[in-house]
Amino acid sequence: MSNLKKFEEYVIAPGETLLELLETNCMTQLDLANKTGITKKTINEIIKGKAPITPATALKLEYVFNIRASFWNNLESDYRESLERKKDMDSIIEDEKYLINIPYLEMSKRNWDYIEKTKDPIEKVINLRKFFGVASLSFDTELKKKLAFRKKDNENFSLESLYCFLRYGEIESNKDKYPKFNTELLKEKVKEIRLLANTSFLESLNNIKEILKSCGVSLVYEPHLPHTYINGVSYKISCDKAIIMISDRGKRDDILWFTLFHEIAHLIKHSKKEIFIDDDNIDKTEIELEADNYAKNILIKDTEYNNFITNNRYTEKQIKDFAKENNVNTGIVIGRLQKDGIIGWNDFNNLITRL
Repeated sequence: MSNLKKFEEYVIAPGETLLELLETNCMTQLDLANKTGITKKTINEIIKGKAPITPATALKLEYVFNIRASFWNNLESDYRESLERKKDMDSIIEDEKYLINIPYLEMSKRNWDYIEKTKDPIEKVINLRKFFGVASLSFDTELKKKLAFRKKDNENFSLESLYCFLRYGEIESNKDKYPKFNTELLKEKVKEIRLLANTSFLESLNNIKEILKSCGVSLVYEPHLPHTYINGVSYKISCDKAIIMISDRGKRDDILWFTLFHEIAHLIKHSKKEIFIDDDNIDKTEIELEADNYAKNILIKDTEYNNFITNNRYTEKQIKDFAKENNVNTGIVIGRLQKDGIIGWNDFNNLITRL
């Protein structure tokens, strides 16, 4: 049994303390009624825990027993809080049914805020309530509502895991202050970010974060959470701030770069009310295709790329030279050639940076 549950089962009413004082001072309830002007019925109800010790009653008890009114007020306040916590225990037990779909163990291994390592289901529920910022796991948040209609053909996909992943991003982004989200500034700053694409994504991560922060965009990088099947996410986290989340799914540097610019495209070009989730859906919407094209073209301009592939023969030297000419790392070139079916998925993988 949880220590918390044991504690909540033993709630002591302030009236018991009052009864002990009466016995110690050889006083009856009627004696106390006469000394305080409080009816005997009310005193009896206080002792039984049916009536509260009001601030006025506390002052009268102070005169009789020479114990400060604040003692009685605190005793009453703590008692009432304990009663409410005892009631809350029922709803906590009710919330335990939601644990089966939440990857609590994995979240605790990552040391996410509020998610402490525990096997106790009651403690898990309490920690998750704090994590999601809700009084019950059954309550909907705005984020949860936006995900409610998201469907996946993959039977292993977990909406709950995705919700946890995105909530983690919100918590991380709220740890810092940001200027108001500025679309026009983001359009300009993309050029600065693009200049970093000749390095590995993780090497440039802190620089990218600072550039995006100046535009009111929080960038959160977190290893892929099982059963979410996503590479990236972007949306307006508030009226003044946007967020981009990127996972390491695929374990390739070129995927991280592509995902970054794909999500930036959504923030620049598309509705600020939607959550854009980059996953492995085969049937892509027009919006997703537009974001793909933006990412491809900003990393390697279509004109340069089309001229390069007319050669139809590729060597390691040609790929390295082309990457250098376009100021990108070689993995980005390989990734696009593989994605477009120009070369096989196993070709030139030695030129790709793995995570």
